[in-house]
This record gives sequence, C-alpha cells and structure tokens, in this order.
Amino acid sequence: MTVLSLEKLYDHLGTRAIPGSEIELQALCTRIGELIELNGEKWVRENRQQLLEQWAYIVKQGIIS
Repeated sequence: MTVLSLEKLYDHLGTRAIPGSEIELQALCTRIGELIELNGEKWVRENRQQLLEQWAYIVKQGIIS
C-alpha cells in the first residue's frame, strides 16, 4: 500500500486548498495512494474534482476524527 506525502497529494489533486486536520489529511494520503494503486494516476487526476468534493463532505460531516 502506498501512502502519499502531502506534496504528492497536492500534486495529484491539483490544489493545496484541501480541508482537514493533520490526521484527516493523513487518511486522505492513504486513500488516494490506494486509489492510485487500484485505478492509476491518470484516473485520480481525471476524477480529482469529484474526489475533492467527496472529501470536503467527509470533513464537514466529521466522519474521520
């Protein structure tokens, strides 16, 4: 399983404006690493807007703490 660094996460998602605490962002690094392994980097880049919207919802709802 690949855990991304924050820099790689920002690169793949195309922004540094990602909501969440340090713990939440670490969970996102893990999950995006898993998605890259499953679907490839191209898929993550093509779907990054949807991934960011879903992530914002997760953070807002306090699903990860």
